[in-house]
Amino acid sequence: MTKETETKELKTKEEMLPDELRETFNLKQNMEGVQPRLPQIGIVHQGQLFIMHDETKVAEFTCIILDTNRINAWWEVSYDESGGGTPPDCFSMNGIELDPNCSAPQSPTGLCRDCDKNKFGSDGRGKACKNMKRVHVLLDGEMLPLRMTLPPSSLKAIDNYISMLTSKGLPYQLVHTIFKLKETKNKEGIKYSEIKPEKGQLITDQEKALKLRTMLEEFKPIMRGQEIVLEEYGEKEEE
Repeated sequence: MTKETETKELKTKEEMLPDELRETFNLKQNMEGVQPRLPQIGIVHQGQLFIMHDETKVAEFTCIILDTNRINAWWEVSYDESGGGTPPDCFSMNGIELDPNCSAPQSPTGLCRDCDKNKFGSDGRGKACKNMKRVHVLLDGEMLPLRMTLPPSSLKAIDNYISMLTSKGLPYQLVHTIFKLKETKNKEGIKYSEIKPEKGQLITDQEKALKLRTMLEEFKPIMRGQEIVLEEYGEKEEE
């Protein structure tokens, strides 16, 4: 039995569990004493594919965006050299000010805007400090949010999408978002993938909206509080 088959069978069993039976137990108790790393959705930049949390590869997926927030991170040792698994030497959990737990703070004022590493050209092409955005999403049938950390090249696309929803008076938590990828090139002609979010159906059910708000309140400290790791910035390669 392949891993993909096992995943499908597990999902089928989960879907057979009635909501009223599931709700007889408090799922929060499952997580007592557990410090989860939220499952990550990666991007294969050379193949225009998403790598989902169960290792499947898809060209697009539909979800509900629960929360987004900017993060900045600088590593003295690159991903290629370290192989990943290392926290940044200097970082910000909001893209504005340095976190007090930085092991090697780079800004003289403690603000990202005043840092030389956060200026264009500081790494030769772009910024030595990686400006990213964590987008936490909920897939249909899942009980935990998934994390997709967008690189600098996709920040404009997600910001434009959220601005468009806001202009229409739509909280992004009440919209099904379809994430796709499109191929583009940088100034050096190197191809990469840029996200292409699209608006899907609206969520108009009051009960579901309240559940989403409760989930956001419960998970927001985790979504915005977990340490940044190098794998969030490292690009995925297609096997």
